[in-house]
Amino acid sequence: MMTWRGYIGLICPSMAVTTEDDFNRNMPEGVGVCSMHIYFEPIGPTPENLREMVKGLEGGCKIFDEPRARPDVIIFGCTSGSMINGFTFDKECIKLIEDKTGVRGLTTSTAVLEAFETLGVSRPAVITPYPEATNVMEKAFLEANGLTVTNIVDMNKQRLWVPLIEPTYVYQQIKKMDLNGADSIFISCTGLNILSMIPIIEEDFGLPVITSNQASIWASLRYARIGAKNPKLGKLMREF
Repeated sequence: MMTWRGYIGLICPSMAVTTEDDFNRNMPEGVGVCSMHIYFEPIGPTPENLREMVKGLEGGCKIFDEPRARPDVIIFGCTSGSMINGFTFDKECIKLIEDKTGVRGLTTSTAVLEAFETLGVSRPAVITPYPEATNVMEKAFLEANGLTVTNIVDMNKQRLWVPLIEPTYVYQQIKKMDLNGADSIFISCTGLNILSMIPIIEEDFGLPVITSNQASIWASLRYARIGAKNPKLGKLMREF
């Protein structure tokens, strides 16, 4: 049976092909993933669109409200969507998930904060595919939760569909960033196809890397009490 060790419930925006693929490719043996999508207007991660999408989170919980099919943990797999309404909004999302399903809840932004704490770093340089208004919100969220953002950069000026952004392009944009004063690099957005680049970025820039899907996978497995080590996914999953 595929899920003899456990399984993860994943709620993510519609068209979140990268999120699902990253989860399914990086689960340990015996761990399954069950996904539910909530509608996200394909106009990009603007604050208004994110707030509209988050209204569907409650409905997204319904698939998991079945005693015979309850996962070990349910994660709302969207970085900006779980930050969009203030610095405690991730906790509000978790409470909603737990109230509606009786299952332990988690969000990507919560996972990211826990990854920073576990790595012992607190001064990230942040790169995102978000417009300026969303970056302003993200910076405020991270700093309200105790981090110091040394730099935050929008790499997606052309407003491409995020899963189409090439990993090599992300690397090139990081290479152009001002990393002075940073003790880590945070690559934000579950839609980005970037996991394969984590070891290269860590080696070349000498800083630990946190990405949205890496942190989400790591925290989901920890919450489910399943060993999360995976050396292909950087220092976070190699050492913790």
